[in-house]
Formats: sequence, structure tokens, C-alpha cells
Amino acid sequence: MAVAAHRHTSKELEDSDLEQRDRQQGRPSLNLAANVPSHTSLVSHSSAVGPGTTLPPPPPPAAPPPDPDAPPPVFVGEWRDVKPVTEKVDVSKHPVLRCCEQLFGCVTHGEYASNEVKTAKYTWLTFLPVNLFEQFTRIANLYFLVIAILQLIPGLAPTSWFTTVAPLVIVLAINAIKEIADDYYRHKQDADINNRTVLVLEEGGRETPVPWRDLAVGDIVKVVNDQEFPSDLVFLSSSDTGDLCYVETANLDGETNLKIKNCFAKTAKKHIAEDFRELAEGYVIRCEPPNPQLYRFEGSVARVADPQGPDAELPLTADNLLLRGSTLRKTDWVVGVVVYTGVESRIMMNRTPAPRKITQLERHMNILVATMFALLFIIACLMAMGEQIWQKAHVDDDWYLQYQNKYPDFGPSFKGWVVGVIRWIILLNGIIPISLYVTIEVVKVFQCKMVLDNDRLMYHPETDTPFSCRTTNLNEDLGQVQYVLSDKTGTLTQNVMGFVWVSAADHLYGKKDCKSEGLPNPSHVDPRTPHSLALDPELVRGLGYDPVALAREPPTKSNKSMRGHANLLKAAAEGEPNPDLEAFFLHLAVCNTVVPAISDEGHFVYQASSPDEEALVEGAAFLGFRLYSRTPEKVVVEYLRTGDLYEYQIMAVLEFNSDRKRMSIIARCPDNKIRLFCKGADTMIMTRVKPMQPRTQHVRRDLEEMAQAGYRTLCIAEKEISEPAYAKWAETYKAACVATQDREGKVAAASEAIEKDMDLLGATAVEDKLQEGVPEAIEAMLEAGVGVWVLTGDKVETAISIALSCKLFTEEMALVEVRERDFEAAKDLAEEAAILRRKQDEAHMEQSRLEAELGAERGNMVGLVLEGGALARLLKKEHAGQLVDLCTGCKSVVCCRVSPMQKAQVVKLVQRERKAIVLGIGDGANDVGMIQAAHIGCGISGREGRAAVMASDYSFAQFRYVARLVLLHGRAAYKRNTEVVWYSFYKNWIYNMVLMYYGFVSGFSSQPLFTSGLIACFNVIFTSAPIVAFAVLEQDVSMATVLATPRLYAETMLATRKQFLLEQLWWIVLASFHSLCIYFLPMYSMTTVDSEGLYYSLVDVGTTIYTGMIITVNLKLATRTRYWTWINHLCIWASIIIWWPFVIGYSAIFEVYPMSGVADMAGVALRIMAGPCFWLTACLLSPAMSLLPDLTQLTFQRTFAPKTYQICQEQEWKAELAVEMSRRLGLDNPAPMRPSEELPTVQV
Repeated sequence: MAVAAHRHTSKELEDSDLEQRDRQQGRPSLNLAANVPSHTSLVSHSSAVGPGTTLPPPPPPAAPPPDPDAPPPVFVGEWRDVKPVTEKVDVSKHPVLRCCEQLFGCVTHGEYASNEVKTAKYTWLTFLPVNLFEQFTRIANLYFLVIAILQLIPGLAPTSWFTTVAPLVIVLAINAIKEIADDYYRHKQDADINNRTVLVLEEGGRETPVPWRDLAVGDIVKVVNDQEFPSDLVFLSSSDTGDLCYVETANLDGETNLKIKNCFAKTAKKHIAEDFRELAEGYVIRCEPPNPQLYRFEGSVARVADPQGPDAELPLTADNLLLRGSTLRKTDWVVGVVVYTGVESRIMMNRTPAPRKITQLERHMNILVATMFALLFIIACLMAMGEQIWQKAHVDDDWYLQYQNKYPDFGPSFKGWVVGVIRWIILLNGIIPISLYVTIEVVKVFQCKMVLDNDRLMYHPETDTPFSCRTTNLNEDLGQVQYVLSDKTGTLTQNVMGFVWVSAADHLYGKKDCKSEGLPNPSHVDPRTPHSLALDPELVRGLGYDPVALAREPPTKSNKSMRGHANLLKAAAEGEPNPDLEAFFLHLAVCNTVVPAISDEGHFVYQASSPDEEALVEGAAFLGFRLYSRTPEKVVVEYLRTGDLYEYQIMAVLEFNSDRKRMSIIARCPDNKIRLFCKGADTMIMTRVKPMQPRTQHVRRDLEEMAQAGYRTLCIAEKEISEPAYAKWAETYKAACVATQDREGKVAAASEAIEKDMDLLGATAVEDKLQEGVPEAIEAMLEAGVGVWVLTGDKVETAISIALSCKLFTEEMALVEVRERDFEAAKDLAEEAAILRRKQDEAHMEQSRLEAELGAERGNMVGLVLEGGALARLLKKEHAGQLVDLCTGCKSVVCCRVSPMQKAQVVKLVQRERKAIVLGIGDGANDVGMIQAAHIGCGISGREGRAAVMASDYSFAQFRYVARLVLLHGRAAYKRNTEVVWYSFYKNWIYNMVLMYYGFVSGFSSQPLFTSGLIACFNVIFTSAPIVAFAVLEQDVSMATVLATPRLYAETMLATRKQFLLEQLWWIVLASFHSLCIYFLPMYSMTTVDSEGLYYSLVDVGTTIYTGMIITVNLKLATRTRYWTWINHLCIWASIIIWWPFVIGYSAIFEVYPMSGVADMAGVALRIMAGPCFWLTACLLSPAMSLLPDLTQLTFQRTFAPKTYQICQEQEWKAELAVEMSRRLGLDNPAPMRPSEELPTVQV
């Protein structure tokens, strides 16, 4: 019963409401008769099928006699010729899919998408052109490509093409090798996935293994236990007697909890060929266009021959869709029909490229590169103008040089000036470092792989979860984070729920002191133990048990043993239970989506979609109401007090979502009455219960107390529904479920209609403890000046309690609350703005009061609590500026009752209005929008799946690691990477200024001072390794000092573009002075004869200057290094020392292999090293005179205007000195000195 498409004529579409969706969405139908053997198939006539159409049956062929010994076929599949399908399935040649030209809205007219997936970026043919194109979209690479092309023009370039092409090729090759490695891995993954096999059901029920790549829409496949689904399938049949299967979606959303999928009702009990053949005739399947929605699916199965009859159209929902990438668990086999393949499957449509995030440093670099190019152009114009002036002055006087014979156009002219500009641009092109971008990329990779990923203090041993860098290009932005926006549940808290309090039967249970009863106090018992609530004696008695007898059971066994705890409850039974309490806990056992299972050890195991539900169901089970089994049709609850099983027939499930904030189950109860069981947020339930109930006020008071204790709360309600009322509603609900347009909205409206006038049963409180180290992490970030905001869906009181627990708020802080009720009287935007202004004034007044009472040195002491309803109003564009002013004017912010969309909106608002770096951190799928919207997204690998991790830039197991990531590694990365940029421009500026100085004594002729080999090797060999080692290993102060002194973070956090560019300007000024010393000392010292009585040649002088340049730029980096390792020593000193064997070998090449390219260097090394000028000027005076001002300036600055990190350095040195002196004197080592608490204001 594979799927074949069915396309209708326009007249038929007008005649049938069933066909309206196809015409509007461009979607044909799927013919359920496709896999019936050809003598019963509708396919050959499918293009003419419409409502009321009669199909002339073809004469049936003679059937072969059955083999009595053959096993019965499990299932009949499509009559399919299994052949390789490489790219697309051509429907004109496919016998079943011939009429499917527009199936699924496929843009490849007449074709389906192939099930072969290709995540690889390149092929062998496309790699070179595509990779080169991508690399040359980077403006710096394109710039050097243009320079290289200009150097190929004869007579134009002053230097060899090799000087630019060689470094450019190295830069391109490094990136290409990285891309090849990444893409090779993707190719291997693709081949592994596409070559997997799955059983396709053939004619007569034969099962044939077929590679995934060859599957097509319409195939019937059989998937066995622990196997992934090869495409998106409509679930037809299962080995499970309950007509369901268990699916793990870890590859899709990261959740490891098993989910239940239900068979399509018409095929649920059909396991043999004849059953499907009978069903197939006359039915079509309709599916929505491909989309990335993992949790939504709209489809239907309709009867063509009798569209008005009973069950003429049945809905297909997400419960009937088995998604590619998910895995079958605890089910022997399932059968499904392929509906979406390849790139149209849900998992592939969700593989959108991650948003490109550009760091602040990259933006600064782009401005710097543009500025340097403008400066280069100005210098080239001026030098070309000088060349024109020089030519005019010497055209007659220097007749013996015979310029006119060699250059006919010699003399001042505009053409000559343009040529001169180009030549000078080519000569000085290194002002923009060719290696800058690749150096930054290499450095970031090393920082991630060698530093961050290897930080053992960010490894969580309990869950075996290491820190993971999922991107390498955001490291320095970690050093400029101004706001951390965090989820609460599972991010600040453990997401390990404990059922602790109950408000039911007009009492609040779980708080009572049990000492008088001889019982342990519930507050002294781990709330994650489900029976801690059962230690409340009043609750236990209310359920008809002896509290002393119930408390004897060890907590580790009671909840898990199948019969042990049941026997305990039977033994502890005494008296009659309170019916209200029974109804309450029975509600908890019924109204959920938890799947009970039996482990190999014979224990109950609950598979829940959320820890809250798991805690509630386990708590109900301990108190005697055990969820025994669940199928799509029924729920069985075991009443452990008596051992009876009660069956509830499920009639409808109104699912939970972030908009509804509640879920309901309508069931026929054992007493044959229909009841609606509903639980959800108090804001949703309290407005839907009957008014004037005596219990309402009591529950409201209990909810306030629960929230103030920091607990997560849910309200419980139910109602009885009469048979006529349910029948009327069910008709509306069924029509909504099969609606072809706005199904979701119609289902929500139908749900709203039934979820009202309910009876309130009570409320639950679930405790979610803070993670270890959260208060300390938040306190450190606040001290560093980083704003911490918590965005949560909890009640205001709950959020405030958690904020106090994690030190986001303190007892002495003043809290300003902005609630939805504050805006109820506002009629327009102006009144809303006035209310917001009053809240701002209130915050300012509170801050002034606290400053007067506590002193201004305590800083900002105002906290803001913002409710989701009010936030929805204030996120309007008209209020954005005022809202951000209010929030950023407070020390800490808590946003309550916020939706996932609002979380992302708040992130974007702060980014837009404050131009600040925002870090978003969360652990669940509802945090993905916030994580992706933030400059830096961090994912916590918790109990709510890996959706947040997969969307993040950095992932780890505990919130406390974010403080170490930002304050320590972020600060270090910013300082290191900015130093890389400054140093790269510094060394290239020296090199190019030397070339420019030589222009003044060479008639502005744009002639190079160095040979082509030396030009090509400067950035590649002699100055590249030290800066990489510096950028990976440098620490200005120790890690312990950084973490103990959070105020150090302000140095990088408050750094602006202006400060970055001014610092670069200072480096350029120093480089200009260094270049003067490096050039003029050798140039004017080597005017005498050498040791053999010969004058030094131009190459001799140039090589000497080159030597001084190498020594100076490497020593400059040495003066910037504070943390020396053997790697730093090796890179810096080896880069200098390697110059000598290099230049000696370079000078000797011509004698061994005579080549014109190295003739100028013949014998240079021995000649210059034989005289004193080389050693005095290049090796001693040039570096010394160059670096003396740097060291002098640094000394004065540290003495008279020290920065905070320099003070910390001095205290570290004093501590080390004290330890060393104590060791030498034989004294006990003193305690390590901490940086002084009285540090001056940070000077950035």
C-alpha cells in the first residue's frame, strides 16, 4: 500500500470540498491503492479519478495456486522494480508515480526529490572553483589577487610575482586543506547514510533490502527495532498489540525520552496483504507541503468513492508521522509508507545553515583594512608625484643614464604618474598583512582546541560532559559580553524535579513538621525522592494510610519495586480515604503523556516528556495511584491500596504547547461518565474554573506561598461532560482535526470551548534546586559589571525567590515590578509610555534612597521584575528605547511569564538599542530562538534534550562554567586576538616603511630594497610562529587572579572601537620610529669599504637592514609576553636564529645551482658577516634604539598610571618573592597573597 499521487482536473476540484486544499497548496493526493497488484490497482486510471467516478476493473489474471507450506505474507508492498535512483525519480517512467507531477509542491516539475542526501559542500569537480570563489569573496584575498595579476604585467611590477603569489597560495592552501578535511568527513557521513538498507515490501509480501538512496515516495518499508527511519513515513502497522511504537528523537531534537507514535486507525489492526488490499481501494492520502515543523503534521486519508459517507475523511497528525533520523525503540517492527524523501524530509529541512555571526574585532579589522588601503593609496600617489618631480629635474642633467633609450615615455606625464601609483601600490601592498585573516583563523582554532576544549575545570564528571566549542570565530567576543540573558529551568536549576507540596482538599500538604509523629521532616529529605511528600502525616492519613508504617520503607526501593510498594500500602491502609484527595491524585495519574514501562529488573520506569510530569506521576504512584499502562485508546491506573486496575478510555487529548500553557484529557471513566482532566499554569486554569468556588481563594493563597518558596506550580481541575454535550463538541473537534485550512487555530478554538466551567481540585508544587556554583557565578559576573537577566516562564513570586537564591537579587536591593495590571487602564501608546516613565522614576528614586542609606560606593542596588504581559506591550517599537533604559538602569532583571518568542525579542532589543554584546544561555528547545539571536549562544546539555546544544556556539553541562568562559577565557581571547591584529600591522608597517625610505634615495623609482626571496619569506617564515604561540598561551595575570578579581574583566568589556583604533595608531607610531632606526643606521654605516676593500652593494645593505628588522619585530613581541613557556621561547628565538642558516644557504645557492633569480645574493652572507657594521647595526644598535622608547614608556606608565592588571601582576610577583624568600630562609610558606580588594578604578 505505497503512496501514489492523484492529480485532479479543475472541474473536479470545484466539485469537491475535499480537493480545495490541493488547488490552494499545489498538492495532489496520495493513492492508497498504489501497491495493490496491477489487476486491482487504481493507478492506471488515477488521473481521471474524482468524486463519484467509477473505475472499470480490468480483467483479473489467473492467480497462481497458493503454496500451503509458505509462511503467510506480513504485508503487501508496492509492485516495484528495484533499480538504483541516482538523483531524482522521474515520474514519467515510474509506474506508480506517473501522475504525481506536483506532489509535495516539488519544484522539479515531474520529479520527486531523491532520498539521497548530500550534506557535502563540494565534489572533486567543483571543489577548486567553488572554494576559490568563496575565498576571493573576502576582500583581502581579492586585493592580493589583483596585486598578483598586476605583477604579471611586464615592465609594470617593481617586484617579482613570486613575492605576492607565494604567500597568497599558502594562505589559500591552508584554508583549502581545512575545507577538504571537513568536506571529506561529510562525504563519508553521506555515503554511510545513503548506503544503509531498509526492507521494502514487494509483491506478495516479499521483503527486499534496498539502500536508503533508492527509496521513493510511495514505497512501503518495514523498520525493525533500534533502526533509524530512512524517510518520513505515515505509520501504518506495528508489532505492538496496542498499535503503537516507541520512538527516540535524539537526532532530531536531542531528547532521549521515548515518544509514542500511533498507527493510522484504518491500518492499525491489519497485518496481512488482503487487509491492506481491501483498505487501499478508493482511499487517498493528502499531505501538507514539506516544512521544517517537527511537532506538527497536517494530513488526512479520504475515501474517493463515497466522500459523504461515515469516516469519509480521517485526520493524520504528528502522532502518525515517523520522522527520518528518529529511531525505533522497544518495538519489534513497524510498517510505514514513504511520504517525504531526501531534502524534503523534516530533518533535512531543519538543517538550515547557522546564522553568520561577525565579531566586533572583525568589524574593527575591516575598518582598519579600509583605512590602511586609503593610506596606501595616498602614499602611492605622493611617491608617484615625487617620481614625476625627480624625472623633471633629472631628464636633462642625467643624460648619461640614457633614460629615453630604455623608457621612451620617460619624463613627467599623467600616464607616467598613473603607472607610478600602480607600481608603488604593488611595492607597498604589504601594508595590509596578507597573513592577517588566516593567522586569526588559525589562532582561534588553536584557542578552541588547545585551551577551551582542554579546560578540565569546565568538564562535568557526573554526566561525562566536556566543554565543546561548536564555533571557532567568536572567541574574542566572549571578552566583551555586557549582558548575559539566561533561561531558568535546567539552566540555573538542576531540572531534577521533586514533588514537595500539594494544595488539595482545602489543605496545604508537605509543610507540616513531622517530629511529633516520629517521622523524618520532608524538608530534610531529598525532594527528588518521590515519597518525601508522603512523609506529611496529614496527607497520608487523608489517603487512608498509617504514616508511621508508610515511612518504614527505604526510599530507594519504594518507588521502583513493582509489588513491594503495593504490598506496603496495603499493609499501611487504615480508615477511609478523603474522596477529594483520591480525585486529586487520580487526576495526576491520568492527565499526562507519560509512558510507563517495565525495566529488565522488574521496576517501573517512566518515560516523560518533561521532568515535571515525571515527578508528579511518580509522586502519585507512591501515594497509591500508579500509572500502570498507556495506549492511544486507554490509560490503566492501579489503585495500590486495593490492587484494583481502573481503565480510562481516552476520547481526546488536548495537547500542551507554549501558547495554551495547559493540557487536557477527555476520558470515559470506569463509572461510564465522561470527564475532562486539565492541568496547567495558574493563569490559564484559574480563569477557566467555575466562579465563586470556595476552594479558589484557598488555592490562590497556597499558590502564593508555593511561589514565594521558589517552587514551580501547576493547577489541577476537572469537569464532567454529558453525553450530548460531548457528542456535539466531538463533531466540532473532529471537523477541526481534518480541516484543510487553519487546522491549528480551529483545534485551539475547539479546545477552548470545552476547557471552561471546570471544578478546581487544587495545585501542585515541584522543587527544582539550583545547580552547584550558580550563586557564585552570578555574583562574579555582576561584580565584573556584566548585566545578568533571567528570562523564565514561571510566576513572578517563584522567579523572585529563585533570583534571591542565586544572588541575582539581594535582600538589601530595592525591587521595581512592572506587571500587566499596571497597564490595564492604558488606552493608547501615550498612556503606556507615561506608565513606563513612572517606573523609570521609581527606579531612580529607589537608587537615590539606597545611595543615601548605604553609600554610593555600593553601586546600583535596584532590581527589575518584568512580567510577560507587560513585556508584550513594551516590546513595541515605540517603547523600545524607554524599556531598554529602564532595564539597563537596574543591576539585575528578571522577566517572568515570557514565551520563547519573547526571549528572542528581548535579546534583539538589547542588541539593537544598546549595541552591546549579548550572551544567551539555555538548555531546551524553547531557548533556541534566544540562543541563535544572541551574539554568543551557549547551550546547557541537560535533561530537556540537545536542541539548545545543537543551536549553540559553545556547550557545557553546568551554568557555573559560563563565568569561567567569559571572565577568564573571554578576557584572554580578546587581549590575545587584538594583540595579533596590532602586531600584524606593526611588523608590516616597519617592512613597508623601509621600502618607502629607500624610494627617497632611488629617485622615487619604486625599486625594492630586498630580493624576491626575502620579500616572500618575511611573513611566512620569520614572523608567523611567535604571534601564534603568543595568541594561544599568553596570560597577563594568572587564572586564579583573574577569577578572584572579576573587575579585571571591565578592561576588555568596556573596550570600544575608538580605543582599538587609537591603540593601533600608537603601534603604527612606534613602528614608524622603529623603521627609521632599522633603515638609517645600516644605510649610513655601510658607506665605507668592507674587509676586502670593496664597497657594500645594495643587496648587502638590504640584507643587513632585513636582519635588523627580523630581530626587532621578534624582540618587540618578547617585550609584550608576560607568560613564558618553552613554546614561546622556541618560537621567538628560533625565528631569529633560523635566519642565519637561511641567509647563508640562500647566498650559497647560486654557486651550486646557478639561477638568475638568486644571482644577486651570491656570497652576500659571508661578505656582510665579515665586517663589524652588520653586527653592530643590525644585531645590536637597531633593536636597542628601536625598543628603548617602548620600554621607557611602559616603565613610566606602570609607575605613574598603572592599570588594574598591572597592579595584580605586582602583587603576584610580591607573593612569589615572599614564597621564595621563605623557602630560602627555611620558614613556613606564607599563604598566597590575593590581589588587593582596594583596587583603583579600571583604566582601559
